[in-house]
Amino acid sequence: MQRINYEFNEEGTIASIQKGVLRDLYVVNIKCQDININLDVTSEINIFNNNEKVNVIISRSKPSFTQNDFCGHGYIVTEKEKINQNRKTYVTIISLFGLLVKIESDSSFLNKYGFNIMDHVYFCVIKSK
Repeated sequence: MQRINYEFNEEGTIASIQKGVLRDLYVVNIKCQDININLDVTSEINIFNNNEKVNVIISRSKPSFTQNDFCGHGYIVTEKEKINQNRKTYVTIISLFGLLVKIESDSSFLNKYGFNIMDHVYFCVIKSK
């Protein structure tokens, strides 16, 4: 039987920070063990640096964080299955009231961690000390 955590908590690395298509928008790419995360941030709240070690938390309950971390809340809005070059991947989208979090994984993020569409979640990126 598959273990359901109801929380994602994993170390990752800021792989890149690229300008988005809208003015003052950046897309922060975070590589974790089994997933790839793209996070929209505006220039005013971009606290990230390339190659920085971070801890990513996605949870139904509010985690502990400091003023040096990024933490927002919103809703899981969709999960879609994609097939690209005979490889199946899943894309899960969280909306942080306008800023989007795009999670790419080889298996269903919702099924693996026990989340559902329209769950209210906290998305936090905790900077390593």
